[in-house]
Amino acid sequence: MKEPYNQTYNNISETYRENETNCFQDYNFTNSTKLDFEAYFNNISFIVYSVIFFVALPGICFAVYKFCSQEVAPVYVINMFISDLIQISAHPIRSTLWVIGFHDDIVYVMWLIYLLGLQVNIFFMVCISAERYIMIAHAVWYRNIQNISPVAISVFIWILSAVLMVITYFFIDLVIWLMPPVLLLPYPLVMFFFVATWRALSRTSIPRNEQIRIMATLALVLCIYTILFLPYVVVFIYYDIDGVDFVNTTVSYIYLRYSAEMITAFNPLFDLLLYVFMRRDVTDILRAVFCCYKRREGNAGTTHVTDAPV
Repeated sequence: MKEPYNQTYNNISETYRENETNCFQDYNFTNSTKLDFEAYFNNISFIVYSVIFFVALPGICFAVYKFCSQEVAPVYVINMFISDLIQISAHPIRSTLWVIGFHDDIVYVMWLIYLLGLQVNIFFMVCISAERYIMIAHAVWYRNIQNISPVAISVFIWILSAVLMVITYFFIDLVIWLMPPVLLLPYPLVMFFFVATWRALSRTSIPRNEQIRIMATLALVLCIYTILFLPYVVVFIYYDIDGVDFVNTTVSYIYLRYSAEMITAFNPLFDLLLYVFMRRDVTDILRAVFCCYKRREGNAGTTHVTDAPV
């Protein structure tokens, strides 16, 4: 009677070891697949971030120089461009460190520096929208505070954002509760200031061209947040609240996260459009571009008719 029992026990043990080995191999395969997929996306990210850096850097520096040379410099816009410089600098450095094999705290620090620039950028987008609304709806009060408040508010935003990043570094678990509201709450504010400014403009005697310029600026701010920032914020919230770690992370989630990050990385290029829309001669610029486009179409049509056989 002992022989069948021992044989059954050995069969069960072999089956258990076999299943355990298969699970371990499946885990290693999945782990390896995720690492390969993440390395592939990091290589692509490095190329994209480097191109954005070399394209956006001269444009941002030129825009900051032109704004600073004005009699009344737009403080919030200048600070937003400074945050863009942080973003376009931190992203390539972080990707470079990852590609050459650094996967430790220094990569995490560079991610926090990038997140600092992203967070400050969102805050100053809200400030730009609020400034346009106050300038239209409360013009007298705006003239009284414009020389003091922007500088004080800008300093406060930088200090607050730096403190939040330091807290995030030392208490990483607080990211779950701290960062989602910080990144998401500005969105309804931007929408509110857009609608409120549009309604306030309908009750003023501001020239039509100036109204278009103001609303185009606010519409661009709203579009930047909706198209570039909101996907990253949603993925960030899902990552933190759902408690996703590397073992449970699927390849589709890695694809989603890196895609959202790369979309957000184009933010500095879109911010350069604010420089165009905030110029007094923006309507002349747009009209000139439209005329050039129509003239080019007309020349192409003329060439087509001339070359046609008679």
